[in-house]
Amino acid sequence: MLEVLIFQNTGERNRNVMTALKQIDPIRSVSFSGHRPDRLPGQGEPDAPEAQKLIKVLRGQIEDAILRGKDTFINGLMAGWDVLAAEQVIALKERCPHIRLVTVAPFSSGLFSRERCWTPDWVERAKGACRQSDIGMSLSECYRAGIYYERDRVMVDHSGELLCYWDGALSGTQYTVQYASGRGLIVCNLFQRFQEQ
Repeated sequence: MLEVLIFQNTGERNRNVMTALKQIDPIRSVSFSGHRPDRLPGQGEPDAPEAQKLIKVLRGQIEDAILRGKDTFINGLMAGWDVLAAEQVIALKERCPHIRLVTVAPFSSGLFSRERCWTPDWVERAKGACRQSDIGMSLSECYRAGIYYERDRVMVDHSGELLCYWDGALSGTQYTVQYASGRGLIVCNLFQRFQEQ
C-alpha cells in the first residue's frame, strides 16, 4: 500500500515527491490541519466522550466531501488532528474503497521524538495511518527550520478544501488556514461547528 518516499539523495527525493504529488487532483482533494492532542476535545482519545462527539462531526464532514466528489484526503502526520482525521478516512475506506489517504510527513528521521505530543499511543496510531495510506512521502530526511510550514503549503497547494480544527489561537494551524484562504480554498473549521453542538 504505502510507499514512503525516503531517499538519501535530495535530488532523488525531490523527483519522487514531485511524481507522487502529480497523482493528486486538487479539485478532488481535501487537506486536514489542526491542533495537537492537548488542544483537542478529550485530547483526541477515541474513547473520551468529548472526542467521540468531535469524531462524529469530522466523519460527517468527510462523508459529505465524498458525496461531493472528493476522493483524496491529505494529512500532515502529526499527533492530534492529522492522525485523528486520517483514522476517519481509513474507517470510511471500507464503505468507500475508491477514496485515497495521502500522508505528507514533514521529515522522517526523528519525527516521533521531536515534540512532546508523541506519546507511545500517538506514535502507534500515526504508524497505523502510515501503513494504511495510499501515498506517503516525507519532504525531508531531517528536521530543518520552516519544514512544518513547507509541509502545510504542499498540502494546501494540492487541495481544493481545508478541513481544520482551529481554536483561533496563534499556531501552525492558523498559518495553514490563512495560507489556504489566501489561495482561495474552501475552509471548513470544525472548531466552530463543534462548539455549536
